[in-house]
Amino acid sequence: MTAIALLVAPGSTPSSVTSTLDMVAIARRHPAAADCRLDLLSANGGEIELAPGLRLQTNTLPESLTDYAAVLVSGFFAADFADLVRQLAAVWQPAIRRLAALPADRLVAASCYGSFVLAESGRLDGRPATTPWWLADAFRQRYPQVRLDADQALVDAGPAITAGAMTAHVDLSLHVLRRLFGAPLAREVGGIMLIDGARRSQRPFKSLPQRFADPLVDAAAAWMSRRAAQDFSTHELAAALAVSYRTLHRRFVAAAGMAPLAYLQALRIEHARELLETTRDSVERIVETVGYRDSSAFRRLFARQVGLSPAAYRQRFRHPESPFPETD
Repeated sequence: MTAIALLVAPGSTPSSVTSTLDMVAIARRHPAAADCRLDLLSANGGEIELAPGLRLQTNTLPESLTDYAAVLVSGFFAADFADLVRQLAAVWQPAIRRLAALPADRLVAASCYGSFVLAESGRLDGRPATTPWWLADAFRQRYPQVRLDADQALVDAGPAITAGAMTAHVDLSLHVLRRLFGAPLAREVGGIMLIDGARRSQRPFKSLPQRFADPLVDAAAAWMSRRAAQDFSTHELAAALAVSYRTLHRRFVAAAGMAPLAYLQALRIEHARELLETTRDSVERIVETVGYRDSSAFRRLFARQVGLSPAAYRQRFRHPESPFPETD
């Protein structure tokens, strides 16, 4: 029998649990995985609440996880990064200790905030990994020994597999089944669930922060947002806020992680994405609307920032009932 463990806790994302349950149930129809068993394990066992009205029966986390061919960590909710850190220090400590004690070649996998649990256990040290894109900087600072590539939706680093934000857990579970039982079974499960495992990057899903705790940076972002399609200098921006550009630049980088001009560029990309999703305007018209004059340069910038060409982005994210043009 091939046993898989899924580590859960109160507040685990329901989708990361139910999607794995569904996929293993489908996989068991295939001869290669007919004896597959999925155990739901929590620190104290018994019934836990995933969400209001949704409870899950679990087994108690054993002292050792060595009997399992693969150990998956569910995603979970956290109010903010401080709350995430608190959960790592309390709720997830029993799981972290058992993950750290596993043989180095044992397959472990985690999605979303679960990637922090794997990193805490040391299982990602020296390996490439991914994490939710909005926590990439915090992950890097906390785990400098991990080779983070948060652009990736899924990273297979041999004995450790990580996936990005919430729905990437579906790709993660499918990939674990592929590793354990082979590609034919994964194709069958993916076909039944309409999952192709083709999602490679988180970049097309990233959104730009619009509000900041620093009031100066918040005012600067709002000022640029209102004038994103216009040409203006950095000194005009600083003058409008009655500060030196040196001060503005320093505080903007500290709060936003980028310089003001880079943020303006990102604002224009964000506006272009919205227009590609919601209008029938040609790419050339959109380029002009968001404040660029060189269409070729904008296409290169868009592809570098988003990971898709404007036409490919529109094809992927437009509403299916809206026949937008697909010229690139």
